[in-house]
Amino acid sequence: MKHLILLFLLPFVMNAQESEEQKSHFVALYTVGALWDMDKQPNDQPYFKEHSAFLSKLRKENTIVMGARYSDTGMIVLQAADLESAKSLLSEDVSLQNQLFNVEVHPFNVFYKGCFD
Repeated sequence: MKHLILLFLLPFVMNAQESEEQKSHFVALYTVGALWDMDKQPNDQPYFKEHSAFLSKLRKENTIVMGARYSDTGMIVLQAADLESAKSLLSEDVSLQNQLFNVEVHPFNVFYKGCFD
């Protein structure tokens, strides 16, 4: 009988373990880098189309939770296992590799949940 009860509880225990492995949120703040030409529009910048495609891929994978701009800064909130994983993932962006943009990545701890429409 004990084995039957344990077998019944196994899915709940496994689900609890998966919850512990949930990803954390991080904010990435993008500013223009050394390669950015102030005389050109964003779409005319080198590596801008690749940057857009990279972010689109992350959105489709549900890695990016939200994106916005304020002042001269672009911001995305993304999910990753830890800070180093978030930085490593973003380092794949060719626009960062070629200094079109600079990025700072920080833990993003929500203390008040809301919604954006």
